[in-house]
Amino acid sequence: MKIGYFVRNIGVSGGVKSMLQHVTMLRDMGYDAILITEKVKKDWCLQTEPFIVKNKDLSDLPNCDIYVGTAYNDVKRLYDTRRGRVVHYCQGYEPTEYMSRVTGEFISERYERKGLFSAIGRYVDRMKFKKRIKEIESIYALPTIKAGLSPHLVRLIRQRYGQDCSIIQGGINNKVFHAQGRKKWGWSGKIRILCVGSMFVGFKGIPDTYEAIEILKKKGKDIEFIRVSPAPATKKEMEGGIVDRYLVGLNEDEMADLYRETDIYISTSLVGEGLGYPAIEALACGVPSILTEIPSYMDLDERRDFACFIPVHRPDLVAEGIIRLIEDKAYRDKCIERGFEVAAQYTLERTKKDLRDFFERLR
Repeated sequence: MKIGYFVRNIGVSGGVKSMLQHVTMLRDMGYDAILITEKVKKDWCLQTEPFIVKNKDLSDLPNCDIYVGTAYNDVKRLYDTRRGRVVHYCQGYEPTEYMSRVTGEFISERYERKGLFSAIGRYVDRMKFKKRIKEIESIYALPTIKAGLSPHLVRLIRQRYGQDCSIIQGGINNKVFHAQGRKKWGWSGKIRILCVGSMFVGFKGIPDTYEAIEILKKKGKDIEFIRVSPAPATKKEMEGGIVDRYLVGLNEDEMADLYRETDIYISTSLVGEGLGYPAIEALACGVPSILTEIPSYMDLDERRDFACFIPVHRPDLVAEGIIRLIEDKAYRDKCIERGFEVAAQYTLERTKKDLRDFFERLR
């Protein structure tokens, strides 16, 4: 059985990293697995040489028994080739992200200003995203083989589309993300607060974290706010005076070092978050965390005592959570210890087991 993982553009997201991990794991287990792509970002070092396709209709795909796609448009292109069985590996339910733009829950920075231009732009975007949601839902409804990154995605697909969906749980490399060598609390003289993700991605909810930090800084709290993103800073982040350090495109080793120098991790993601790798990585590195009450985070463990949980869109409560973690050492230590236990459930070994079980069922 030959398995082809298709990633249109290698080097754009955490979802891509999962696909690359799968190929490596399958090959280690003796499967004939290959990576297929149209483009590789120049600074990406791959463990396996990908097969490059050039035809937009994918007519030059190598022959495989099973093709795996994760982005909805990649899945549709694979399905339309009518070659082999197609696995739709869901790492985040895309309509949720677009619906937040339709409802106005997330407004891109260029349309934040009042006025006719912004109003027209928001209207055009809403129409575009409504059309895209229907397109994506039609792709999920296709008779592809379904798998999900996390339990809530598996539930969503089963309930919404009435199709079976297996879990291939995401995991982190515990040889990289660990607390060994972690700095002491407040070692830098300021409380260092870290937030990871792009302001351009609506479901990351970055504006809520930004506002919470702004509240505390206006009150004179001595904190250092660090942002990490795969994308350049927005104008607001560059000029707002709230972000102290902005880092782009860190690799895993660099991220692990940063977690170990961080006092508090914050993720104010919305329901579109598929799993939240950075949150798990932070917990594994012993960082007390503030997380939103969304399915992906609430599902990480049955006991929700491993982080300070806050409702979505409540930067005021995020600010209060920061103060609690700063002032209440016993609470902070409890979050750290429980965080270790939770992160230990999300390993690459578990991902490897799920992969083996999934593909054995497809033989």
